[in-house]
Amino acid sequence: MNIRLILLLIIIFGFAIGCGAISYLSGGGITLEQAYNNQQVDIIQKTAAGTVPHNVTITNNGSKPLIVDKGTILKSKDSQDLVLIDDKKISPGANDTFRAYCMEADEKAVPGATLTPAGYVSNQIKEIIDSSNPSDLQNATASQLQIWIITSNGQVDPFTGEAAALVQKQNIKYYQLREKLEAANTTVKTRFNLTDGELQTLSSTADSSTNAGSWVSDFRQWIKTTVGI
Repeated sequence: MNIRLILLLIIIFGFAIGCGAISYLSGGGITLEQAYNNQQVDIIQKTAAGTVPHNVTITNNGSKPLIVDKGTILKSKDSQDLVLIDDKKISPGANDTFRAYCMEADEKAVPGATLTPAGYVSNQIKEIIDSSNPSDLQNATASQLQIWIITSNGQVDPFTGEAAALVQKQNIKYYQLREKLEAANTTVKTRFNLTDGELQTLSSTADSSTNAGSWVSDFRQWIKTTVGI
């Protein structure tokens, strides 16, 4: 076996043991999905339809710190689906506000709706999130439209749901939104080197069976939940 691979495995296992000890002493932390499965978290939609980005309040009702990752998908039966764009740690008994982009252009946000964690977005959407500036409305809107292009496979209807609400919220015309969507479509295809056909079949969620870097993400998540970094 390659000596460098052996050394790497020794380092990883050694670090894992050390982190495990720290976790045991400090109480560690849990992921959003773990907290939800244990009925230890409340996730509530706060902002109205058309807001970019949206705000979500997450309350940690458990006894351990709650680790919340950017790229986490939040689903709802009553409101639009969202993707979180902030990384934060919530102390037991505390709550915090998270920013999120909409995942469904044809659904409207409903303030007060309950949300549930449902996996993670694809690498393409994660890249858009990482490079976006949520504090700048123009930049955030451009990122939001690119995400819609991916989640709708290039077929965004500007006259329905969150898309129509964005027109009203930003006081623009529908033809202006169509122009922005066309630009977003071109940007997505150029950025990720996609044809029209590839865009139409592109997944918006992470697929661990095909994502070569998934084990790295899992290891990073384990470090964050155990060490709290």
